[in-house]
Amino acid sequence: MVRTILSLLLSVAVLPSWAHAEVLFEGYAKVLSGDQHIGYIISRYEFDEKKKLFSATYFLKTNAAGSDITESLKALADSELAPISYEYTSVVGKDTKTIDAKFKNGTMTALVKASGKPVDHLEKKIPKGTFLSTFLVYLILKSKDGLKADTKYDYQAIAEEDGAIEKGTASVEKEEVHNGIKAFKISNTFKDSKFLSYVTAHGEVLGTDAVAQGVSTQLVATAAEAEGTVPVSQGLLKTIFGTIPTGQGNVVATSKPVATASPVPAATTTPVKAPAASTGKPDAQGK
Repeated sequence: MVRTILSLLLSVAVLPSWAHAEVLFEGYAKVLSGDQHIGYIISRYEFDEKKKLFSATYFLKTNAAGSDITESLKALADSELAPISYEYTSVVGKDTKTIDAKFKNGTMTALVKASGKPVDHLEKKIPKGTFLSTFLVYLILKSKDGLKADTKYDYQAIAEEDGAIEKGTASVEKEEVHNGIKAFKISNTFKDSKFLSYVTAHGEVLGTDAVAQGVSTQLVATAAEAEGTVPVSQGLLKTIFGTIPTGQGNVVATSKPVATASPVPAATTTPVKAPAASTGKPDAQGK
């Protein structure tokens, strides 16, 4: 399985160099089914100041109790978070799926493969304001009101796992303490799925909870805590991320208190310089 994934993701290594990119967020989260630890997620968000590009990289691995899923995403967006490209790969048991999507002049073109063979070619117009769902927190931070209590955000985003454009709603409740850290509780509906996210004023997702599915995630301080007994391929992680993620670029790992939220300035051509995390949908956190 690992060999198959490596061959599918080799193209990640030839994406634009991120040697000068600022890491905005990097963290490990454990995936739970009820109280059972079934896997882990690694997320990294970067911004290249010179190229004015956002990058999101994501990797998920679950054990047999979590349906033996391996999933990865590499996404690029401009400084206003308009989509540029993404590469998505999933392996469930022996079934492999990849989507290689590119965006130009308001149109998305994507090649879909199953077990390495082309099965579909997508081409669709992308309405203005549509973004890749993995960047939802950034969109909220850059919105007119920013991330604050008692606000609702209606949006339209691309679900990376199938290339479909879906409508969503994120309702921000008052700030509360989640695992000892101040965070906003956000109720999100996307692709007819409902889930909760706990997000700091700086956009770091501390955890998610897909109540109906009984699946949740929790941001943790170390890779070992997230991985548990789930097998890890260091070579695969290096192929996807370029380096082995340390997972230290977040408030849980650094144990720094989070200040009470304050309004975020309206969107400008300068991107928000604050850590963001996690996709706007639960993915394996309840997908």
